Amino acid sequence: MVHLRGRRIALRDWSVDDLPALREWLAPEQPWRDTDGPYFGRPTHRAVAEQLNRLTVLATVPRDMLPTPRESLAVVDGDDGLLGQVNWYWEDEQTDWRRMGLAIYDQRGWGRGYGSAALALWTSYLFDTTDALRLDYATYSGNPGMIAVGRKLGFTQEAVFRQARRWSGGVHDAIVFGVLRSEWPT
Repeated sequence: MVHLRGRRIALRDWSVDDLPALREWLAPEQPWRDTDGPYFGRPTHRAVAEQLNRLTVLATVPRDMLPTPRESLAVVDGDDGLLGQVNWYWEDEQTDWRRMGLAIYDQRGWGRGYGSAALALWTSYLFDTTDALRLDYATYSGNPGMIAVGRKLGFTQEAVFRQARRWSGGVHDAIVFGVLRSEWPT
């Protein structure tokens, strides 16, 4: 079982106890979706059901059958209440380019350091369980929280694609923050 404890939050394997909260938090109309790649559009209820099904499998499969590293972990508070999730996916598997993701669902948790704590634990876990040379994440200029996370953790702003996204009556930059294994504190 994966359970990574930080000072304020923890990352852990998904549990069946998470499923009722996930049903609510993954709904297309949730406010966190306004900053999590909103230019891709809100997911359909069918897409949400498929995501919930994938997480249900992760919550119910025997832990020894799950891959290492995990592709996704729950972000929970000190009382084991669901705050969000972290994940990773292949930007390009052939070249071993991994991209990370983070979502803190509850707005009451925004700006309180939960995202930074979660991404720090996640980055350490991924470097500890893989031979990746680098990790990164992509965001956009309309998501000041994720920009602050990267700066707080000492990630390098590696790319800015200026005026890359027309969204919500404005034009936003696409931004990538990355960190090398050699730069990450052990």
